[in-house]
Amino acid sequence: MFVSLFKVFTPITITFALGILLTPFLTHYLYKYKLWKKCAGKIAPDGRATPIFNDLHKGKEVGTPRMGGVIIWASVLLTVFFIWLYATLFPSELSLKLNFLSRNQTWLPLFTLVVASLIGLMDDWLEVHGTGTYLAGGMPFKKRLLLVTILGLVGAGWFYFKLEQSSVLIPFLGEFAIGWWIIPLFVITMVGLFSSGVIDGLDGLAGGVMAIIFAAYTGIAYFQNQIDLAAFRAAITGG
Repeated sequence: MFVSLFKVFTPITITFALGILLTPFLTHYLYKYKLWKKCAGKIAPDGRATPIFNDLHKGKEVGTPRMGGVIIWASVLLTVFFIWLYATLFPSELSLKLNFLSRNQTWLPLFTLVVASLIGLMDDWLEVHGTGTYLAGGMPFKKRLLLVTILGLVGAGWFYFKLEQSSVLIPFLGEFAIGWWIIPLFVITMVGLFSSGVIDGLDGLAGGVMAIIFAAYTGIAYFQNQIDLAAFRAAITGG
């Protein structure tokens, strides 16, 4: 019990500390080089204009730095690397248990984190330089949606073919085998999570909402005895 709790709370503490340390440096860099949108404006996913949103946020979109998400995923990746390095250089029963890079629990979410972070970074980079084809710069919505769908297919394929998972657990009802239908279900879930970008920037960043979601998933993974997965999700929560 103690080792499991230590394994979960260690990464969340490290990522939180790294995030605090990285923030001043990244903030200084973003403001120094004025890495924000040069033109305000958004359009709805279906292509319609959003005049009310644009009018309310036109003063905030220009002058507010982009690429702040680097703090989140960079602190998580650094935490993963430091814990792995510590377990490699100082092998012991405790350090090996602390290392949560297990193939069947954490490789897929780690891969998803890296790829999704690069997509977001690319979109922000296009926005701050105004070189994208989307309104006010950035990556077109259809391209972002396509990349997320492809990422969902990769994850679904890993679950179905590599881990041989083809069932879902519904609370209070039990486990249901759905066969290959788990692939489209996985993709739809990914696209649904991608839609969380709708709330990003309305009354704050979506990071706070996603932190609550990951904290809940951390608890679920922990009580299902998926300690490595719980530790990884805790690291993202801390970031």
